[in-house]
Amino acid sequence: MGKNKSAKYKITDTNIDKKIIGKQVTVEKVKSKGVPDNDRTHPKKQKSTRDLLIEFMGEQREFNTRMEKEVSNLRSDFDRVIKLNNLKH
Repeated sequence: MGKNKSAKYKITDTNIDKKIIGKQVTVEKVKSKGVPDNDRTHPKKQKSTRDLLIEFMGEQREFNTRMEKEVSNLRSDFDRVIKLNNLKH
C-alpha cells in the first residue's frame, strides 16, 4: 500500500466558515473505496481468440434455438389458421 501524497494549500474563499480564510491547510488524495488501486492503472486484459470464438458459438447456439422455437410457433399458428378456415395444406 503506497503512501498518500499531500500538498499544502491556502484557503481563499469558503461558504462554511469565514474565519478560516487565509489559513494554510494540508490536503491529501483519498483513495476511492470501490476500485482497488491496481485496477485503475492496469486495463483489463483482452479475451483470447479462443475465448471469443467460444463465446460467439454459444451466442449462435442461443440464437438458433430461439429461431427454431419461433419457426415452430409460426408453423403451429399456420396450422391453426388452416384448420379454423377449413383450408387444405
